Amino acid sequence: MKRSNSNSNKFILVLAVFIVCFSSCKKEVTTVNQTGSTLTGNFNEVFNDFWNDMNNNYVFWSIDTTNWDNMYKIYNPLFSTLNLYDSSDENTAKGYFKKMVDGLVDSHYTLFPDGGFIQPAHDRKLKNPQFIENLFGTAPYYPTADGKFYYTNLIDTLYLDSTSKHIAIDTVSSNSNFMIVSGTINNGQVLYLSFSSFSLVSEYQGGFPKVKTVLDYFCSQLKKTSIKGLIIDVRGNGGGDLEDLNFLVGSLISSPIHFGYTRAKNGNGRLDYTPWADAVITPTAGAVAFTKPIVVLVDGESVSLSEITAMSLKTLPNTTTVGDTTWGANGPLTENAVFNAGSFNFGKVGTDIASGNVSYYGNAYTSSTMFKYIDNKIYEGKGFPPDYEIKVTLKDIFLPNNYVDDPQLDKAVTLITP
Repeated sequence: MKRSNSNSNKFILVLAVFIVCFSSCKKEVTTVNQTGSTLTGNFNEVFNDFWNDMNNNYVFWSIDTTNWDNMYKIYNPLFSTLNLYDSSDENTAKGYFKKMVDGLVDSHYTLFPDGGFIQPAHDRKLKNPQFIENLFGTAPYYPTADGKFYYTNLIDTLYLDSTSKHIAIDTVSSNSNFMIVSGTINNGQVLYLSFSSFSLVSEYQGGFPKVKTVLDYFCSQLKKTSIKGLIIDVRGNGGGDLEDLNFLVGSLISSPIHFGYTRAKNGNGRLDYTPWADAVITPTAGAVAFTKPIVVLVDGESVSLSEITAMSLKTLPNTTTVGDTTWGANGPLTENAVFNAGSFNFGKVGTDIASGNVSYYGNAYTSSTMFKYIDNKIYEGKGFPPDYEIKVTLKDIFLPNNYVDDPQLDKAVTLITP
């Protein structure tokens, strides 16, 4: 579809043993299996806390190629020479931490040393020229970069039927700038849904009438006989709340779907794991199976629950995925210590006498369970490939003479209405 643009300037995941939570946002860090020694000024204590907590809590040791024992041999003597309260040494330590975690496969992994921020997967992707262009050069295309422009000037203006446009932007809640768009394409034949993050349930129940109106509209359209297919657009969606998976996917099925497996740590050994447990999505109350074609749009900025949504829907015979390989952060995140794995604080600095609050040098945000897809493959660190790969750049979106095009969305539409 090419048109001239004059304005172009707990959803419940049922597991046999436990319930997991996918999230792309930093939660309160759990203090899991930590040594908790109080620091005296020697960076060696910080290093040993961190190394041991990673050794015990990191869930991907069975597939990660990082030689963690070698990291100890290299960096233990280096950290022992640093002064915790020397600013120059602090910067040196952050450089050491960065090198230690540089190759970790966990694509959720984020390390927060005192005043620092280290995200290995993101750093690796920044070495890809197309990723840089998409991140910084195609704001009208990626909802996470400038979703308002994308939704109101491309999807709204050029694709959605004029009488069907439903757009809501929440600028006041904790999900500030949450956006959701729904409408029909091709004279009511194709139903479209896109949203900036997985916070659908919280928005729906949070007293935001415009968001509720869009979701009610979407659900009502699913039942119309004139609808020939559905497009769910999770491009640029960084993930979010687990309950949204059942809220969305559960509304499209009438019987449970088994889409993969999860496992967690059950001991301090690197390879001490629980058995693999089935990952299952159950239908929402009163749901009727949507048996018409479903197309899920994904790209390299589809992260975490966006990927799991595409992967779970792909188990249905009527679903096709279009776009680009996803980010590759599939490991679920739990909010508390269940199986000795996941996010942790390290380097105990001290305890406030009045409040009893413990202070730490830093914390690590990491997956608490592994996810394996129904095909028995683990896509962590790799991303989930689409059925139809269509890579796009800024030049593909904004064509000469003020023409605008979305090749990925065009393909999705033609798969439903050739």
